[in-house]
Amino acid sequence: MADCEALNRVRACLTGRNLGEAIQAMENFLAAYPQMDLSVSDRLLAIRTDYQMMADYWRRGFKDPQLPSLYDTLLRRMYTLYARASAGYAITHSFFLSALHQQVNGPARDWTPQAIKEMLESFVSEVAMLALEPEHVAEERRKACYARHHQEMKALFYYILTSGPWTDGMGQAMEDILLSPTVDANDQQLLISSVMLSAMGIYDMAKFRTLIHVYQQAAEEAVRQRALVGWVFSLDGELGRTVFPEEVTLVERLLEDEQTCKELTELQKQTVYCLNAEKDHATLQSEIMPDLLKHQGFRITRNGIEEQEEDPLHDILHPDEDEQNLERVEASFQKMMDMQKQGSDIYFGGFSQMKRFPFFNELTNWLVPFYIHHPDISEAVSKVGQNRFLQSIMTKGPFCNSDKYSFVLAFEQVIRQIPQSMREMMERGEASIEEMTGEERRSATYVRRTYLQDLYRFFRICQRRTEFRDIFSRETQDYLFFANPIFSKTHLERYFNEVAAFLIKKKRTDDAAYLLTNYGTYRQDFQYFMMAGYLIQNGYAIPGGTDSGTWSLKDCYEQALRLQPGQERALVGYARALFAEGNYQGALDTYSQLLAQQPEKRNYLLNKAVCLTKVGQYGEALQLLYWLNYEDEADVATNRVLAWTLTCDGKYEQAQKIYGWLLSLEEPSPEDLLNDGYCLWFSGDIDGAADCFHRYLTETEKPAVTIMENEHELIQAKGITEPEMQMMLYIL
Repeated sequence: MADCEALNRVRACLTGRNLGEAIQAMENFLAAYPQMDLSVSDRLLAIRTDYQMMADYWRRGFKDPQLPSLYDTLLRRMYTLYARASAGYAITHSFFLSALHQQVNGPARDWTPQAIKEMLESFVSEVAMLALEPEHVAEERRKACYARHHQEMKALFYYILTSGPWTDGMGQAMEDILLSPTVDANDQQLLISSVMLSAMGIYDMAKFRTLIHVYQQAAEEAVRQRALVGWVFSLDGELGRTVFPEEVTLVERLLEDEQTCKELTELQKQTVYCLNAEKDHATLQSEIMPDLLKHQGFRITRNGIEEQEEDPLHDILHPDEDEQNLERVEASFQKMMDMQKQGSDIYFGGFSQMKRFPFFNELTNWLVPFYIHHPDISEAVSKVGQNRFLQSIMTKGPFCNSDKYSFVLAFEQVIRQIPQSMREMMERGEASIEEMTGEERRSATYVRRTYLQDLYRFFRICQRRTEFRDIFSRETQDYLFFANPIFSKTHLERYFNEVAAFLIKKKRTDDAAYLLTNYGTYRQDFQYFMMAGYLIQNGYAIPGGTDSGTWSLKDCYEQALRLQPGQERALVGYARALFAEGNYQGALDTYSQLLAQQPEKRNYLLNKAVCLTKVGQYGEALQLLYWLNYEDEADVATNRVLAWTLTCDGKYEQAQKIYGWLLSLEEPSPEDLLNDGYCLWFSGDIDGAADCFHRYLTETEKPAVTIMENEHELIQAKGITEPEMQMMLYIL
């Protein structure tokens, strides 16, 4: 929604609990925007008067035991006024929202809770009565009934969307409607989406409370899961801590339920899977779909999918190919299904191209549950008739609601470009996709995932998406609701490690680092420190227990080893941390500990050899390296360390042979050029060294001075003087 600096100042004062400044900031806003609703000014005057009376009473030295509660009450009244002003400002500064507001707030509209409930219940009654009518009579009446109700639901959706803050009474009345068994579940789901979008734009305690209660009490799983997503993304932890402590209390009580914590954990992971939709689409396009089409006897052309003609000699020349192709197709299809079962939105890429139908010009159609009687698809449904393939997809296909509408609208156009043999199979219902059982379709996991996919399409593709706060925004990271401070130090923290590990596995290290900032001290366990160490090693600052306010790499692994002494992965991280700090003796000792656990592990032996070289124990290092080289003489890493250790130990001729081999590899490392240059320089070959250094600097685009900085102490130890270094720099 529209942003206003003056209103942002009011909110900042409220979150700082500075009521006097908030009143002044609101007066400044009204002075800048005198066209605002006069009721805002009147209410502000009432708040200022009450505040002034309270302040005057206090200044006279009276100790009022009710002052804290009076102050909180005024603070909440002030927030309600701020919310009302924000809603008005957003509507007046958006042509789209302004048009909706005017459209649904005419004098003929009755939006009292009683009128809303009567409208919703009369639709259910009318549909039930149609079942008693003869089919030919009922069909026309059914179309008229659904068309009329569709218009009513659009108006109600937009009324809620553009409504200001609710009173507690309005919240309770809407809660009753959303839980009523006499109201259609599809209507309840659509209304919850409207409440969510409204509360996401401007926080509303009454709407938030309504969503929480619907989540707790709804019998219909689809209604319950929409309410879950709704209250999660309507949270405002900042206001909860300062203005609405009831929000914190509601959430804390909710999180005492283990099932709620598990559902929130699953919701967080599913939200991340939505964010990977484009990446998953690229995987499908490059790795899976070509294989599926290639071995099915079809090819994609400008005119659609065409059948390939069979070669009569093909089976004779390649008798086993059909079986091999079938295995490849099955493997590719299974990979796609595995992605879907894990939570990937594998259909986003394809269906995102099918949102240009006029159907999607209507905002409500992005979020309405799929039903075959939707008036905006009635023409398409009548044209495709009783196609069994389409019926199967609509009832048992693993698609979100938005994609089902896309499929129906596109089906008639697409079917003309499909080979006749395939069309006949579809008509008979022989062509099908993997169907889901009724139990799977009704599960909380599936219902929640498809709704998130509807929301993802809305926030990525809908032309009006910029009017709303994008919960999938990479900039704000609102999608990472586990990082909301309201969840810190609650029962949900028990699941932080699971989500953080999941984020790291999905290579979302920014998100993992952000989540780690939300840990309470008592939840900083072994796994926390291991993940923190990994993230610090990758360049992230993690708040912690040092004077600088962040953990160091060494701190993290020291804490991990304090919790689990001798743990191998923690020892590996600790050794790397010590090495990175230049504590080579400490790293050497740690690798010796690791080798006591795993005496023949090559990686530990090689790293110990590197540490031995760093502390000048070349003889012992070479013993290890000769043995490793004997075990695998083609190992590049071993040869690289061996060549450098020989160089440090003054065995230049042996080192030169290894560098010659390393630099003959198909993709030699620039570091081998640099080290070969040192070897040549130390052995007295100045021109050869300069040539290696020059090639290294050309490849890496580094300044020449790095040659001296990298190994300054070793260069001096080899007897090379400062003037010699300067002359080498001059040559370069």
